[in-house]
Amino acid sequence: MPAVYLSKQQEREARATRILRMEIYGAGTNQKALAEKVGMVQGTLHKRVHMPETMTLGELWKVLDALHTSEDVRAKILK
Repeated sequence: MPAVYLSKQQEREARATRILRMEIYGAGTNQKALAEKVGMVQGTLHKRVHMPETMTLGELWKVLDALHTSEDVRAKILK
């Protein structure tokens, strides 16, 4: 089977999605509860988590603040 290489953008998107999902799980919550907490429609939050390139900086800050995400993890998302 041939090797598959992701572009730099695809790597960033996959990393952001993975980190956001781990933070949601680590906070002991789910996307529905988080969406209510940040004042976002659940479907919109789901799209933002799985397609992080569609998330605005303001939305990202709200989500990370609601999850009490550390500065180290925040830096990894923007890496």
